Amino acid sequence: MFQLTVWAIAPICAAAISMAAFIRTGSGRNAPGGPALRSLFLALFIWSATQAFSMLFTSEALILLSSQLAYIGIAFTPVAWFVFAVTYARRQINISALLLASVSVIPAITVILALTNHHHNLVLNNWSFVNIDGFFGMVNDHGLWFYVHGLYSYSLILVSTTILAFSMLQYKQHYSTVLAAVFAPILATGSSLLYLSPSNPYPWLDLTTVGFVGGVLILELGILRGGMLHAKPIARDRVVEQLTDPVLVLSYTGTILDANQSALEAWPDQGPLLNQNISKVIQNFPVDRIVHAHEPSETTFNGRMYEMVVTPLDSNNDQTDCAIVFRDITERNEKENQLQKMQSMLEQQAHTDALTNLYNRRFFMQRMVEEFANTSRTRGPLSVLVLDLDHFKDINDQYGHEDGDQVLVQVAQIIAEIKRAPDVGCRLGGEEFALMLPQTNKLGAVRLAYRLREAIAEHDFFPHSSDRPTISASIGVASVTRRTNEPKALLRVADKAMYRAKESGRNRVCFDALASAQ
Repeated sequence: MFQLTVWAIAPICAAAISMAAFIRTGSGRNAPGGPALRSLFLALFIWSATQAFSMLFTSEALILLSSQLAYIGIAFTPVAWFVFAVTYARRQINISALLLASVSVIPAITVILALTNHHHNLVLNNWSFVNIDGFFGMVNDHGLWFYVHGLYSYSLILVSTTILAFSMLQYKQHYSTVLAAVFAPILATGSSLLYLSPSNPYPWLDLTTVGFVGGVLILELGILRGGMLHAKPIARDRVVEQLTDPVLVLSYTGTILDANQSALEAWPDQGPLLNQNISKVIQNFPVDRIVHAHEPSETTFNGRMYEMVVTPLDSNNDQTDCAIVFRDITERNEKENQLQKMQSMLEQQAHTDALTNLYNRRFFMQRMVEEFANTSRTRGPLSVLVLDLDHFKDINDQYGHEDGDQVLVQVAQIIAEIKRAPDVGCRLGGEEFALMLPQTNKLGAVRLAYRLREAIAEHDFFPHSSDRPTISASIGVASVTRRTNEPKALLRVADKAMYRAKESGRNRVCFDALASAQ
């Protein structure tokens, strides 16, 4: 009852490819032409699957039933192709109910007559079963209605293909896509005509499924992978050729549907832009983010900076196509960058000590006020160090102010190396420095002060001089207590602690809490 021969390969392949294409088109069901193309693949699947079923079994009843059920796909395949052509050309999701009903009348009658054929033989006539080289199949003549249906179907396919090809050429679709839309139905129709012709060497084998395999593959490569299903072509007059800015029209998947002359000149080495994905033209192009953007964004290509202004072409459709205008802002950005650099430099100069590149006293006190507010809110610790170089006047007198300045610079470098990222160092003036330590308690501040004192005492400030004076620092440490309410008071306590370190013999660290100054 079951047979497996080489003749079953074609319809099985056609059924598998049609079902794969049906599944693949699921993502485009909301695109113009999407539902119709999906219906087309479903009809082709029914047609080829029933034929495959008739070739896999030797039961006369099953073969006859499969031949009758096949007309569900046979009759509605031209209808689906027509609806696809019309909806794609008109940019609609669905066709009008009246037009759909009109083109479906004869196919519906064909299906009814096929399923009731044993009463009238208007579709299948004089059928018989043959066994050739181990293959069991059915040979039949055709009734009068079969030719009515055939003439109608071929006419509908011709009209549909003409509509589709004309609309695609009008919308400047890539020629490979146009050829796919034209040759797919020609291949399938040609194989069907060969099956019906008197010169068919295999009257018991419907060669139409062989054409299906090629036709569906052409549709897969030319339409689905080419992005045509998701594309909403834009008439040429909607692209402003006179604009000096490049303009691209993209599908929501990123396929380039149209481009003005400035865009073609902007990418002269890319070849034909149409039907390419934008990511191949502009590397790392964020398609999903750009096509749904509500604000201008920027991108760079060919060494130039462009601002992209995106305009959706259908505000009521989430999967709409969009037009993108690329405005060259290279010179504007360069001027803005130069202005920002100047502003940053002026701000840096206003906040920085010119000699040591540490912050100056004014900025340090501003940061103290900010950190005090934060400390009062979080009740976290805060400490300050005040550092003064010992006998620095003798350095200036013995070596000169230029060498003295170099000592100050090197001390500033030591402070920058030892402090943490959130700490703020400054030169208060002369040879006096300060260091604010956020989130640091008394113990942590004293430890850092000792490290800083030792680093200064051990540093060789005059490596090229045989007479190397000893340079040390006296450091005062103060930490915030609950009675703290004034940044200047904390700095004043640290300053007093520093003087106590000097009075105690210099090169020392002394600590005092703010409470002791109250």
